[in-house]
Amino acid sequence: MNNHTPSLAELEARLAKLERQNRRWKHLGLLFLLIAGSGFLLAQAPRKSPGAAPGAATPAATYDTLVVHRLELRDKAGKLRGVWDVGDQGSVLELYDAAGNLRAGLSVRAEAPGLALFDAAGNLRAGLSVTAASPGMVFADAAETGRAMLSVTAEGPVLGFYDAAGKRRAELHVSREGPALGFLDAAGKVRAMLTEGGLLRP
Repeated sequence: MNNHTPSLAELEARLAKLERQNRRWKHLGLLFLLIAGSGFLLAQAPRKSPGAAPGAATPAATYDTLVVHRLELRDKAGKLRGVWDVGDQGSVLELYDAAGNLRAGLSVRAEAPGLALFDAAGNLRAGLSVTAASPGMVFADAAETGRAMLSVTAEGPVLGFYDAAGKRRAELHVSREGPALGFLDAAGKVRAMLTEGGLLRP
């Protein structure tokens, strides 16, 4: 059994390592703001009624396979409510509210699949992405600054909290050495660390 109690310096180094692994979540909004693309391939196999009598009336258009480059969904008033397309960068599904504002976006790209949720002003407020390194979630304020971020890295799960300037101020993580909760000042310096062994201060 390992009875070594890590020092504040060791714990600060662990936080710094986790910070490097999670730095991409600070600007995760950029990933979802790139929702775009062109072209869409849709395969649809319509079902035929088994009870249809020979010679009965058929729909105006019946296809075994329907291929389109772009699919737009509009409400009865003609307002655009959704777009489904695919381009060289991947496939994208965008959903709009009645005012024409983008409220949700689902994308599958080479770097990662992602889900983005926007407020009525068009600001990214929540995002989910799965990269080759780890899955992660980010919650942002009205200025699209990440304020809370959760990810699972090779070291373990990490939950970070950031101030309005995007500075990390608290982080909870569970690594091989055990759980730890760190508190940082505005300069990014660890001011206190709570572990299984107790509270550590500089």
